[in-house]
Amino acid sequence: MKNLIIFILTFFFLQSCIDCNRSSKFISNDHFNLVIEIPPSKYPNLFKTKGYDPISKEEKFYEDGNRWLDFYKKEIEKGDTIVKKKGEFIFYIHKKDTIIAHEWVCYDGDGKHEYINQK
Repeated sequence: MKNLIIFILTFFFLQSCIDCNRSSKFISNDHFNLVIEIPPSKYPNLFKTKGYDPISKEEKFYEDGNRWLDFYKKEIEKGDTIVKKKGEFIFYIHKKDTIIAHEWVCYDGDGKHEYINQK
């Protein structure tokens, strides 16, 4: 029984380790360009928002499962445009008179930063 508990705890501990290479692939592949109609702070989800594509005018929902955008949802208001280009690690918030850029950084669990540029 003791060995089983140790095995289970070890399994959960190893599962919680951060894999910066795997995470960077998800972030790199993500992309959107959205004029905000309903800010993400209005939804109880981590990061979910509604808006439209400024080029096609098509209405869209965007939901982020990576959690890194959740840190910035209070900065986003109705009328702002959020942009993340595929292959980049920078998320932009375009306001009327300002552009805010947030760079994705992976924390490897030891307090170190690892930025992986896949260009």
